[in-house]
Amino acid sequence: MLLAFGLVLLAIPNVKAQSPRERHERIRASIDARDLSSAINDLQVWRSTQPDIFVLNNYDYLLARLSERNGDRANAAVNYQKVMARNSILSEYAIWHLAQFARMTGNLTLEREQLRQLIVTAPKSLLLDVARLRIAQSFFESGDFDGAIYELKARIASSPATTSRESLSLLAQAYARNNQIALARDTFNKLISDLADASRPDDYSLAAVRGLDAIDNGSGELSNVSAPLLAEAEHLRRAKIYHFNRDFAHARLHYARIVRGYPQSPGVPDALYQIGRSFYQDGLFEDAISNLSRVLGKFPDAQVSRDAQGLLASSFGRLKRTDDAVAGYRKLIEGFPNSPEPERPFLNIVDVLRDAGRDNQALEWIERTRERFKGQLPAVLALFSRAKIYVAQSNWARALTDLEALRSESDLGGSRVPGGTSSAEVSYLRALVFEQMGRNDDALRAYLEIPDGRGEYYGGRATDRLRVMANRSSTRNVVVSELERLRLEARKASQAGQPEKSRIAAQAALRLADDPAIASEVLEVARIAYVSLPSYNSIPTPKLLPKGRIDVLTSGTPEHFFSATSKKIADELLFLGLADEGMPALDASENVLENQAGIGNTQTEVSRVKPASRPAASLSLDEAYTRAVLFKRGELADHSIRYAEPLWKNVPRDYLLELAPREMVELLYPAPYSSELNKTAPRRGVDPRFVLAIMRQESRFRADAKSVSAARGLMQFIPATADDIAAQLRKQNFRQDALYDPGTAILFGSQYLGNLFKQFPGMPHAVAASYNGGEDNVARWIARARSNDPDHYVPEIGFAQSKDYVYKVMSNFRVYQKLYGEELQPR
Repeated sequence: MLLAFGLVLLAIPNVKAQSPRERHERIRASIDARDLSSAINDLQVWRSTQPDIFVLNNYDYLLARLSERNGDRANAAVNYQKVMARNSILSEYAIWHLAQFARMTGNLTLEREQLRQLIVTAPKSLLLDVARLRIAQSFFESGDFDGAIYELKARIASSPATTSRESLSLLAQAYARNNQIALARDTFNKLISDLADASRPDDYSLAAVRGLDAIDNGSGELSNVSAPLLAEAEHLRRAKIYHFNRDFAHARLHYARIVRGYPQSPGVPDALYQIGRSFYQDGLFEDAISNLSRVLGKFPDAQVSRDAQGLLASSFGRLKRTDDAVAGYRKLIEGFPNSPEPERPFLNIVDVLRDAGRDNQALEWIERTRERFKGQLPAVLALFSRAKIYVAQSNWARALTDLEALRSESDLGGSRVPGGTSSAEVSYLRALVFEQMGRNDDALRAYLEIPDGRGEYYGGRATDRLRVMANRSSTRNVVVSELERLRLEARKASQAGQPEKSRIAAQAALRLADDPAIASEVLEVARIAYVSLPSYNSIPTPKLLPKGRIDVLTSGTPEHFFSATSKKIADELLFLGLADEGMPALDASENVLENQAGIGNTQTEVSRVKPASRPAASLSLDEAYTRAVLFKRGELADHSIRYAEPLWKNVPRDYLLELAPREMVELLYPAPYSSELNKTAPRRGVDPRFVLAIMRQESRFRADAKSVSAARGLMQFIPATADDIAAQLRKQNFRQDALYDPGTAILFGSQYLGNLFKQFPGMPHAVAASYNGGEDNVARWIARARSNDPDHYVPEIGFAQSKDYVYKVMSNFRVYQKLYGEELQPR
């Protein structure tokens, strides 16, 4: 204690020499540098030396927030209580945090008391609606279902439509627990019938069918082993909701009831097919085969028989029953010649044979496919398959012949179709083949022809190969010679007033330059060229508008809660640098429509900001930029990136990010949740920047995101994977909606990615592909390529979506590696 007091005394003279503004800026700089300990120490010293100024500016609230972030909940609670005791303008936020602390310790009675205090003292608070919901949840968790029902009915009567489904779901569960079965059933049914989009049932409709099953079965436990006996239509309704939300086991129970209970129904073939399909989606291929075979054996003329035949063949393939798979696909070809995609079984046979290592037979089927679909896209896809076989065999001459033929095709399929390719991919493989053949001049030119830039996956890979060539003794001279030629051309073009020619040469030279001095020189030439090119000189340079209180108050009377408005609260929070809470308050005060998760993405866990009237699209450039910056500072990156992307829309893709304003680049590639990422990812062998790259693609940093495949949260986990990870982490009573909490999502994502890196060590491309397309599929694609080199196995990715996903994630990762260090510190 004496030592700590001495350290404070030593610090006081230095602090006294500073003006209040300088102290404020010093604290803010420490926060920006993530040095919370220094910021906390400076605040404590300030409180001891100038307590009036400290309190007048609500620095005790800032001290509480920083202490909470730093894991010192006791010190945070003391300061929150001081904020409350003096009726600060920020009292309602202090009460909210204290209520959270009570909840964390299991004191739900105290939590409710504090939340009621918030409601009484701040009846116009932005926290009001979520506080009411939390009171109801607290009653429910305490087993006081009457109390929960009372609170929920009041909230539903006053809440906007965006939150009423959450309340309805909890109300239905409270009715059921309170043995008010008729009311529970009516409320569960309302949740299902009132869906905004019946084709995409949400979490609340899933909770509804689970609740209805528990009611109809007499208990939730029985619902895990058998579906109740219902009308066929009701079985189908519930099955579809379970199936969409990837609860395949419960979906199967309802489909099975249709098969057993309504054997004469025309819906039986589809129910059997859906059972087989769900087993396939669960990776239970033997069970899938059993049910799909029943469809084809009993109902060969049913509408679903074609799909059943295709899925049956695919199931055989997954079990490496190659001959059965080929026979299954041949039945599909012969039995359904007029199917919408007649080429698919042909191409699938090629893949199945390749998976079995039977390349000669695969080549024969490629010729059949090219003959059957001559002049059509399937013939091109077959040609690409042949080129990949030759690359895997290191048959470079034949691979080059096919790649040259592909370059002349106008339609390569791209990401529209499985097995498609693109001009960039073909050009890159061609350059790679040149390099393997020792045709270094041709390889160099071919790599340079592939444009590099943000989002240009193969441009980035080409630049990587150029750097490899620059460091390899056998190819160094070729690269050095080309670099000198390009440097000279860039300078001459610049002096001759030819900026476009100068830009092209400078950007190409930059891809070859390993020496920092040469790179800096070439970058300057590019900068000069950009000034004279309208498309490259049009990157927005908006101004950061002042938001929040600016001056540090040195005299006057503190504002109390009774004078609080959204604008005053926003000004105070933004003055303190607490944009996570300040920006939603600012939106409310300025009537900007956000309609997304607000401060619920922070430690406050407030779920939503009420919609207002003015759309964000109507904001000026400076206003949009300012909001993007402040949202980023508040780690509300889903908002910041949404503002930033339109600002970048017309900027050329090959614009050198090194020449763009750093703040503008960070808005496009933000790095939120750094503390959670640094805490969970490295210890599992995962680079935090890779997690960000995944997160950016999966959810655009929206914590409450849910996809059409029922994937939830920042990292978009599907239920089965989330349950597996929860078991690994020993998370008992895990609920899927926990994935909407950023900390939980990042922990689960880091754990899962760590597992994938153990399976594919040092292979981030394979991990990215596995995250989207499944590790078993990636293992097949790597086996086809006969190589762990991504330049060989990425072209083999058979799912169009997964290949495009790898392109985007790895392009994100590349930028994040440029912008941030391994601990997410800015470079």
